[in-house]
Amino acid sequence: MRQRATAAAVFVGVVLLTGGCGSSTNGTPTPSTSTTTDITAATAALWDPCQIAGDVWRRIGVDPSTLSSDIGGTQEPGFKLCGGYDTKPERTFDVDVWSTIYTVEDHKRKEANTEFVSVNVAGRAGFRYRPAVDKRGDQCILLFPAKQGAFSIDVQKQEASSPVAPCDRVTAVAEIVVPLLPQ
Repeated sequence: MRQRATAAAVFVGVVLLTGGCGSSTNGTPTPSTSTTTDITAATAALWDPCQIAGDVWRRIGVDPSTLSSDIGGTQEPGFKLCGGYDTKPERTFDVDVWSTIYTVEDHKRKEANTEFVSVNVAGRAGFRYRPAVDKRGDQCILLFPAKQGAFSIDVQKQEASSPVAPCDRVTAVAEIVVPLLPQ
């Protein structure tokens, strides 16, 4: 769980550093005109990934008893999360589904997100990327535009000896999850 919380904190931290900011001058973000009240209201209106049924989580290989909607014990403004991991025979990967007020363009602007590649999964256009902090290639994220901002599906490998690449796993998960995402 430590790695999942760490990866989630990095994801949220990176988005919060620039997602809640407007333009920058010489690399220094300037505050946006959004208020905390605006962000709180927008967060409350987000689609909740925990609405995904337990049988769907089992189909993607996640034990529903491991699902969590918090990030290191807290809820982050601008995000709704639901994620968990497999438990048979051992934990090999984490899967997180995010709903956020931050757009694909917000994600692309961040230096900590690299290798954006266009993808089409289950008939929906999006992007595949990985965080720059992931030096070993243990994490892969699919990002899809949405009316409220974006949806993402994040897979992080937990067992180094697993032969399944995170980007292969996230694509297989997305084939099941993407049709459930609101347009």
